[in-house]
Amino acid sequence: MLLRDSTDASVKDMMSLKAYQTWINKSRKNDKITYYRGYLVEPSIQPIAPTQDIKRVEKLQRAVYDTYLTNLVTLVQKRHGRFDYEYMAIRK
Repeated sequence: MLLRDSTDASVKDMMSLKAYQTWINKSRKNDKITYYRGYLVEPSIQPIAPTQDIKRVEKLQRAVYDTYLTNLVTLVQKRHGRFDYEYMAIRK
């Protein structure tokens, strides 16, 4: 679901909040989506698409975590390298 053809790298590896909410509303059990690729703890130091738009990252992070707290998704991550993680949500 991540955009791969965008010229703006910060957009390329981060799902929009609206796209995530649409996915939540339309997804079914065991559907999986990658909502972020990079380093959520400090997005400005990640090797892929470093961003200074911390507020946008935090809004997405909060929205995803809220769906976890309401038991809609399971959150998983896969490490690809130093400061390079793939963050995924799996629909319950």
